Amino acid sequence: MEHSKANQSSSSDPSHFKIGTSSANRLSSMSGVTADQIKGLMLSDAIEKFKFKIDPQLLMFRKVCGEVVKTDPVTGIDYPVPFATVNVEDTDSSLLGFFPSSSPWSWYFPFSSHREVIATTRTDACGKFCVWIPRWDIDWVLRFRRDRHCFPIIFERPSLRDLIDEIDPHLIPHFPHPGPDPDPTPFVDFGHARILTKIEQTLGRDTALRLKRAQSQIRFGSATAGSDAILDAPAALSNMIPPLSAELMRMLISSENGNSSSRGSTDIPHPATNNLATHLKLKIKDMKGLDLRRHIGPFKRCFDVFVPEWAPILDVPDITFRVMQDTDGDGIEEQIYGESYFQVRWDANVIGPITIHASPNARSGLMCGPTSIPCGNSPAIVMAGRLPVTGDPSVYDSLNGYAVRTNRPHPSGLFDNPLPLTAAASPLSGVLSLYGCNRTDPSATQYRIVYKYSNDDGASFTSFTPFVGLTWPLYRLNGVGIGEWYNPPVGPAGWYPIALPAGPNPWLPQDLLIDWPSYNYANGRYVLKLELGTGGVVSSSSSEVAFNVDNSSPQGPMSVEWGFSATGPFNPIDGICPVVRRHTSPVDLYFRITLNASSRHLRSALLWASGCGAGNFSFVSGVGGEQSSPGSTTYQHWHDSVSDNSQMMQVVYLLPSTASEGTYSFGSHVSSRSFSPSGFDGGHLSVPTWQYDPDHIYIVPSVAFSVFNSN
Repeated sequence: MEHSKANQSSSSDPSHFKIGTSSANRLSSMSGVTADQIKGLMLSDAIEKFKFKIDPQLLMFRKVCGEVVKTDPVTGIDYPVPFATVNVEDTDSSLLGFFPSSSPWSWYFPFSSHREVIATTRTDACGKFCVWIPRWDIDWVLRFRRDRHCFPIIFERPSLRDLIDEIDPHLIPHFPHPGPDPDPTPFVDFGHARILTKIEQTLGRDTALRLKRAQSQIRFGSATAGSDAILDAPAALSNMIPPLSAELMRMLISSENGNSSSRGSTDIPHPATNNLATHLKLKIKDMKGLDLRRHIGPFKRCFDVFVPEWAPILDVPDITFRVMQDTDGDGIEEQIYGESYFQVRWDANVIGPITIHASPNARSGLMCGPTSIPCGNSPAIVMAGRLPVTGDPSVYDSLNGYAVRTNRPHPSGLFDNPLPLTAAASPLSGVLSLYGCNRTDPSATQYRIVYKYSNDDGASFTSFTPFVGLTWPLYRLNGVGIGEWYNPPVGPAGWYPIALPAGPNPWLPQDLLIDWPSYNYANGRYVLKLELGTGGVVSSSSSEVAFNVDNSSPQGPMSVEWGFSATGPFNPIDGICPVVRRHTSPVDLYFRITLNASSRHLRSALLWASGCGAGNFSFVSGVGGEQSSPGSTTYQHWHDSVSDNSQMMQVVYLLPSTASEGTYSFGSHVSSRSFSPSGFDGGHLSVPTWQYDPDHIYIVPSVAFSVFNSN
């Protein structure tokens, strides 16, 4: 791999770009100027020297921005990866394309790859970056694809929108537009629990949560950029394994078990490679480096022309990313992301922002908090994440520890409630990064946060106790431009040093007092205060701030019964693979579903019925809630007051005798109104701020059964 150190400044001043070997060959092929004349020149010199020989548009740059994140495997939250080096590479690869006839997707297996760094930049403290990429490199990639049948399609990763359409074309509605203007982007109700459950079951909880977070930002008149970016971004589906033939799989398994002579050697061809080379009538040496255990995909498949199951594609150009970071503090950067083939739609009118998901060895920072904390002359706890917890009682009730705008009660009990709404009492969950003022006493050298706890929201508290054993990462760029990490040491009785190690740059996040993983503590009400002192002796303390913490899951036991009359008697549906028999000559069936929804802080509950495609339920009656709309089978309840934390809902549905035999189901969605104030779901951007309805903690009970025409 050839690296160009001169291109490290290309993120700020692209005129300093130094033209490397691959870039020179690309530009030469499109301009007529020889590669030797261009190679090694700074772009500014090339522009001056060849201004009447090279099309000026080719010498322009395109700015691409994005972020590098690491996904927490427990919470699914993307945390920023700060101060990582992002290398943009001009890549030539040969690929063995796999196009299984039974799948709408395709996969590629790379070999004989060559890369050259054409631009370099660094992520900031929030994991974000921008970089300038030569226009002629992008144009070369586009020309290569345009000159070949189906290449714009087969090198396009499926987006979440594509995958959701594949699951069920009806999940994303496409509404007709009456006028001559283009149709607006459809409003996709991923907040609807039935849709969310289907996405979660098929694409995973992490994908469902991402879509739900985007949905929580959508309101009438709000911008659609956030939800559209999530829907149209390439889907991260590295776990979707290509469906290789049984013969090839046996060869791979045999090799992994150590029974192949090629195990551990790159010079001896793998038996599977021999098999494919024979099939494709290629020489073994031309496929050197091919490894069927290392795939790229899935991608969209071309259906416009005949595509063989296996097809070699030689010398394919692309612009890829490789991310490096000093993950072990030795001053040497290790790779945390690479081989990002076809990650970016270079033919798009607007590129990005792109999201790069780093590998587990990356060092992630904290969710980016406020840029500055307003401080006076006294110590203070000011913010939890991006949520102000002092100074504005219309946002946060610091006495009782609740957010008062988020997940408000709906007096009607409906999801759509007419204004005005009453004040909320929504607790916090997850990691609470507390920011504040601990430099108000010049004589103090230490600080700590102490708390007293009540498990019943009452007045009977324990005495103040310090947080002990907690630490968190702080980070900055050191004198040579490499990310430096520091975990504040905790002393006896929970004391932390106020002064941090000196250096050329401040430690980030600034003004962070403590990173409190509230899910490791009991649910309940905590009253916190910040203490300053020296040698373990307290010299001053802040005002008290309460935090109601609730990381508990809701409860939703659901029972399903069936009978031949809307009034019963009803028989319970239970056991494994339950079956309902409606006689040889089918008759109408009635189902009674009972959901006991409860939570320490209930937000909402939903019930719905799902048909099998050739038959549907109809709503008969219900208690404990309301139909979401006339004719709908969805039954709903939103907490109508802050004390409404349990609701028994019971619905009777009709399955007509004309409905087909098959599998049917009932589902539910019970949500807590507890939420995270970290800002990862954009709640702090709503208008008014924090007035939104997040759904971070929920359960989705369901019951499936089969209906047969038999006695």
